[in-house]
Amino acid sequence: MSKMSMFPVTANLNRRETLEIELPGFLVRALQERVREANESADDEERVDLNHLIEVQLAECVTIADVARLEREVPGMSVAVSRWLAAMNE
Repeated sequence: MSKMSMFPVTANLNRRETLEIELPGFLVRALQERVREANESADDEERVDLNHLIEVQLAECVTIADVARLEREVPGMSVAVSRWLAAMNE
């Protein structure tokens, strides 16, 4: 296991952040396969890359209850989620 990391505290919760992660090769290969599958029948506007796939899969783990709880600890969280959802629908 890797050591715990402190994530940057940012005023703009919609700002893109770069994280370096370490994963076993089978997970990397599985993610590559999911990207391939997602793009198999997609047109140019629907194509995804690995970053997009991971972002969407992680977002699926965040519930409305999580957002409400996090809003108490991180003011602006619900606004950031709303903006992210709006951007995803553009």
